[in-house]
Amino acid sequence: VEIERESEDPRAEEARRRKARLWELLERTAKYYERYLWEAPKAEKARAYLLGRGLGEEVLRRFGVGMAPSPWDQVLTGSQRAGFKVDELLAAGLAQKGRQGGHYDRFRSRITFPIRDQRGRVLGFGARALRAESKPKYLNSPEGELYRKSNTLYGIDRARGPIAKTRRAIVVEGYTDVLALHQAGVEEAVAIMGTAITPEQLTMLAGLTDVVVLALDADRAGADAMIRAQRVAGGKGLDLRVAAMPEGEDPADMLQADRLDRFHELVEGAIDLPSFRVRTALGRGDLGSVAG
Repeated sequence: VEIERESEDPRAEEARRRKARLWELLERTAKYYERYLWEAPKAEKARAYLLGRGLGEEVLRRFGVGMAPSPWDQVLTGSQRAGFKVDELLAAGLAQKGRQGGHYDRFRSRITFPIRDQRGRVLGFGARALRAESKPKYLNSPEGELYRKSNTLYGIDRARGPIAKTRRAIVVEGYTDVLALHQAGVEEAVAIMGTAITPEQLTMLAGLTDVVVLALDADRAGADAMIRAQRVAGGKGLDLRVAAMPEGEDPADMLQADRLDRFHELVEGAIDLPSFRVRTALGRGDLGSVAG
């Protein structure tokens, strides 16, 4: 069969080509960071931190976790040698402009977590500082042509099959929570990379399942985020439930303490969101007074 192509808008074709180049650049960089984590002597501290959190090499490699080296221009110069331009590095969120002019790598001396779309294409990175004095503790790729934080869920490329199979998604806050859960066989877990869940994220999950269990941190910010989820989920037909995590403990901590059974209990016993909202209001209220 001879395929006949209709004439296409040159601008649309150019935009598609540019996106393909950015995906290639991001994938190439993710592979470089991953190699550096496992092969570079200077990445020993990063390896020790990850293994100390109970994360094994198999799951770290499965998710492509890596390490950005400390020099200011490793990705910049290496990518340019491979034929990529500075404006492509800026668009991919891998480089940024210096105050005195010039450009430098955005991620340095950080553990890197590639953030992928449902098809497994790298959109950007989350990066954790190794030194206590480095601020912020977590640095994300900037919003750009490919990466939109509100449209992404960490681990969705790995979790979409298990979500469809179990008919349930478990939503947690952080990268290491997802890694720890997948390592323990709870492969329907994804992370929102913060405390706010968005309509776009819930729409993505609604395309895969009817049941979403929120297992966010038990602090006030986490509780508020779960209550807000009820408002942003309007009309999506989702059954939103809350697994009440213990105060000051996230899923990664729980699994590190060998308490997988306890996590399963919390998920299976997850309550509906309106009930959680009432419990939270009663818990915060001053029930000793009429006004309260």
